[in-house]
Amino acid sequence: MTSTHYLSLLSVLVVMAVNGSPVPSAPSWTSGEELAVESFSGEPGAPPIWENAIKVIKLLVQEVINFRDQQFVEEFQKPVEEMSSFIQYQVPSIPTHLSKTPCSTSNYNKEACLQKISHGLQVYHVLLQHVKAEYPQSTLLPSVMHQTTVLIGLFKEKMKSGEVVEDLSASERERVLGEVSTGTEWETKTSVHAILRELRNFLVDTKTALRRMGKRGEGCQ
Repeated sequence: MTSTHYLSLLSVLVVMAVNGSPVPSAPSWTSGEELAVESFSGEPGAPPIWENAIKVIKLLVQEVINFRDQQFVEEFQKPVEEMSSFIQYQVPSIPTHLSKTPCSTSNYNKEACLQKISHGLQVYHVLLQHVKAEYPQSTLLPSVMHQTTVLIGLFKEKMKSGEVVEDLSASERERVLGEVSTGTEWETKTSVHAILRELRNFLVDTKTALRRMGKRGEGCQ
């Protein structure tokens, strides 16, 4: 499939996800871990204002897992069941897990949490630029990058009136990329794996935070 055909298919999938239409099954690299995770759309307590974002998250999580699993199997020549043995490989600029921030507490500040999510998504988008440089021929990455951009836009759109989501500055983007280890081929491979692994975790944490807002009857207008 050419990149043009792939991006056309991607646009159709994103529109289907946002409009609530059934989305075709994901390709075969899935490890199966997310297929058992609770449904993102139509969850009890999910705030209606965030419905579109939750649908995009559902599609994006699956795309990230597909790419992560493909990269792991092809680069490390190991089955996905051994992925946990690579948990020690990290990238310093990866955003803090939302589960370790005020977003996970019962008395969190909603706007501060949304700012944390928006900032984290922007950092991951920069990190995906690094992944693109290492895997320029990937047919899965364009989908991940595009949907991350869509999600960033949805958060900016839904933030409370008067709340400004500041874009990363040039110096911040440079710092983020500068902290990615690329000294050796092994470091490059493990850095990409860590980015994809932690992006998946960040997205799941984001879904949890949005659901918590729904249970508290919160939204942003």
